[in-house]
Amino acid sequence: MNFKTLATFVLVALGLFSPSFAQDERVQIKDFIVEHRGLDNIRGEIVPINIDEIKKKINFFIDEKYPDVVKFTDNIIWDAYHTFTSHSYRRHYHSFIARVIINELDEIRFIEVDYNPYSKTVSGPYKWSIYEEDFYVDPFYLERERRKPDLVALEIANQEQKPTLEDLTGEHANYVQMIEEKNNGQNELVPLNINRINKMVKNFVRENFDNVEYTRNIIWNSYSTFISPYSKHHYHSFIAQVRVKGFRQRKYIEVFYNPLTEKISSDFVWDDENGKFYRPLNDLETK
Repeated sequence: MNFKTLATFVLVALGLFSPSFAQDERVQIKDFIVEHRGLDNIRGEIVPINIDEIKKKINFFIDEKYPDVVKFTDNIIWDAYHTFTSHSYRRHYHSFIARVIINELDEIRFIEVDYNPYSKTVSGPYKWSIYEEDFYVDPFYLERERRKPDLVALEIANQEQKPTLEDLTGEHANYVQMIEEKNNGQNELVPLNINRINKMVKNFVRENFDNVEYTRNIIWNSYSTFISPYSKHHYHSFIAQVRVKGFRQRKYIEVFYNPLTEKISSDFVWDDENGKFYRPLNDLETK
């Protein structure tokens, strides 16, 4: 079983994989570098490439999706740029906040939408409630968000020390170099310093999970980046395949590596009743 197949199997077992996360495999890591560098423009204002064209698409999306709700879109604000790279999937998108005026009420509401630079399409999880007279998030989307790691608690997001644009593009450039130089582009993706990180992960598991006898395998899972006007972060995700005392079947722990601080962290805990490690759900608001 190769890394790509094994990683997918592990994510399914942990409940962390969703086919909806997938994006066309023709998306290239080089595209992420182009988008990141496009944010650092000569005016010193962080905005995406072709911002005016994107705003036109967002206006059209809102008009089409909420024709009987939104009177007009008053303003569109770029919020952040996200990337995700794994063995099997790559995706990236910009998030925007649209300030809209509601029909009849003549009041202001806000909608979050995403723009996909590859497909050049806009999407969004918000629906209108005629009873609340406000937008709400699709429950399926909210449930998916609750399963994500709390990056603030993991000391990855919203930290005082932040990576630079060069740090983010540098990590992506390392992957591009690896793809181009090894096996004519067929080599499995892993960080350049994978051996050192694996040792750190192994030590972290040994020191933080008393019921683990030993770590059998460590699998690089993904690399993610985030940049907004006031924050930046990036991190690698790994899956530690471990042997737990009293269990024959192998168990799995997701851990994170922060390239900026070079620290390992995890939010997984042991469930004694079900005999497995899991991530507690985030307590998110429904609106």
